[in-house]
This record gives sequence, structure tokens and C-alpha cells, in this order.
Amino acid sequence: MGKIGLLSIAAILLFGLIIPLTAYRLGRRFGFRLLIALALAVGLGYGALKSDEPWTGQGLVENLALMLASALVVVLYTGLSVGAAGLVASALTRDRQ
Repeated sequence: MGKIGLLSIAAILLFGLIIPLTAYRLGRRFGFRLLIALALAVGLGYGALKSDEPWTGQGLVENLALMLASALVVVLYTGLSVGAAGLVASALTRDRQ
């Protein structure tokens, strides 16, 4: 068996439990479209901050591709998280009845 450290457990809890349930609650409170727009903005901002190439010539194309890829990943993660948390919430309410 491999060892699971404290950092691994924290990452599993954060990305597998805390963020999906928080995204689900925010989606229920403010609407799913606004949540996806926020996720898109966060992904684009992250891509812009992490770009290594100069913002001219071929570097511009590579930076824009990085921004779009990171935005796509964040939007997909948010959508899947909200969907999974919604399934869990509906299963829990079904079991209570």
C-alpha cells in the first residue's frame, strides 16, 4: 500500500468535497450561469497570470491558447462538481423521505 500524506488528504478533501459542495451551494444561490461565467473568468485570469511567453507574435497565440485551455478546465471542473454534488444532494433527500 502506498502512503497517503497529510497534503494528499488535504488535496482530496479540498478538490473532492469542499470545492464541489461550495460550487453547488453558490450555483443554487446565484444561478448556474453566473457560476460558470465566474469560473470562466477565473480560468482566463489564471491563464493570463501563468503565461510565460511574451505577448507579441507567436507568444500571443500560445498565451491565448493557455488562457483558453485553463478556462475550459475550470469550467468543466465546476460543471462536473456542481452536477455531482447535485446528484449527491438529491440522493440524500430521497433517502430522508
